[in-house]
Amino acid sequence: MKWILGVTAVAVVIGIVATITVPAQTVTPDVSTLKLFPSETQGIAFVDVAGLRSAPLFNDLILQKLPALPPHVSEFVAATGFDVKQDVDKVTIGHIGQRDALVIVQARYDKFKVEQFVQDHADHLNTETYLGRVIYTGNPDADHAGGVAFIDNLIIAGSLTGVKAAIDRMAAPALSVVDNTDLMNSIRSIQSGNQVWAAGKFDVNMFGNLPAAPGPIGQLGSSLQGGTYQMRIDQDVHGQATGVFNTADMAKATGDTLRGLLAMGKLQVSQNPTFAQLLNGVDVENNGTSLTVNFAASGDLLKQIKDLKDGAKAGLKLGR
Repeated sequence: MKWILGVTAVAVVIGIVATITVPAQTVTPDVSTLKLFPSETQGIAFVDVAGLRSAPLFNDLILQKLPALPPHVSEFVAATGFDVKQDVDKVTIGHIGQRDALVIVQARYDKFKVEQFVQDHADHLNTETYLGRVIYTGNPDADHAGGVAFIDNLIIAGSLTGVKAAIDRMAAPALSVVDNTDLMNSIRSIQSGNQVWAAGKFDVNMFGNLPAAPGPIGQLGSSLQGGTYQMRIDQDVHGQATGVFNTADMAKATGDTLRGLLAMGKLQVSQNPTFAQLLNGVDVENNGTSLTVNFAASGDLLKQIKDLKDGAKAGLKLGR
């Protein structure tokens, strides 16, 4: 059962390490999926996996370079016919409150075969029937239990509380993210054509009990209130991240810090035109309490960098 969340996370990371171009129209969110998230959801992230697969640059730089599937995942594909890399179309992730998360995967798969495989292979598997839906759980009595449900063309996974919240909304209409005006306004500010986007509030506590960053860096991080991220891959890569801070001074201080780091990076790669061109595609702008970072790079440039990295790796192997 754990591999499902793992592969979902990988899909998100694959999207977020890429980056994109920005058209004029705003995105049309999938309201039917968003209605499965409760109104107290603080942030939504979305990955159009099918859209990424259709981008040749993404295939060249990312998809074809993924490592071979682990044996247990290959066994799953053989038994169920469900190839995660090919059959997952969309992934929507919600951060709910301080601790709960919900992942909704839209995919093409045989529900019976997948459930049978899970039942036959998952260790310490428990099931719970909730409003007529079967939820597969590890330890439902744990301090923060998780669960997975296979419903029609959806895989609903995350905290047990989040999974049940989605099933509640399938059974009967209820307040959802669609009724969260602030979050929906942020989502509707995302420009169309982006295969990956995220919007919502930001709270350092959402990452758990991580050690606090030292001094000014910690202050800047705690001042970040929320924002948006959007990216699209076509023949090139472009991306935009916008953060909203609690004061204009904090936004400016963060912008100055990023511009300083960018200047240092440009100095270090000044003798390497390829990497210098990559950093020239980064732009940092302040506007009151908001800070926007834009990134743009041509597909040809990214392929050159990949070739340089591959050449360096090959040189290291030969030198051993």
